[in-house]
Amino acid sequence: MMNLEGMILNAAVVVSLISLAFTPRDKVLQMQFILLFVQLPTWLLGLSAVEMGLLEYPYRELASVNRTSFIFEYLALPVVCVHLNNHYPWHASAPMKAAYFAGVSLLLTGTEVVLERYTMLINYTGWEWYWTWISVIFIFCLTQKTVAWFFSYR
Repeated sequence: MMNLEGMILNAAVVVSLISLAFTPRDKVLQMQFILLFVQLPTWLLGLSAVEMGLLEYPYRELASVNRTSFIFEYLALPVVCVHLNNHYPWHASAPMKAAYFAGVSLLLTGTEVVLERYTMLINYTGWEWYWTWISVIFIFCLTQKTVAWFFSYR
């Protein structure tokens, strides 16, 4: 029988992959770009936090080669960025855009805090929830600006 952590990781993979099927056809190139682009900054930030001893992932996939959460860094967060950009309020006011990023980031941060408290997927050893919130907002802004720049030439 699979433990709670294994079920959560498997569910994250299944939900992430199925949700990509709902990407509009005209956004498939953008989806591919975002999936590949987001992996670099998330890998750098995640690996830096783990190597500095701020975070631990006691139960993780590919434990012998990677001390970070492979599913979060390379699949879940990039997929969230795909959907975030697909539904980005391009013509909204600046406060509305900021609220959009802050709200989605708060939802992800809240989920991480619950996982940290009740599972062995993540342990904060020198990390605080607001660092997750700030780093996720940074990733969202970086992705949105890069997508806007890259696809403006098309």
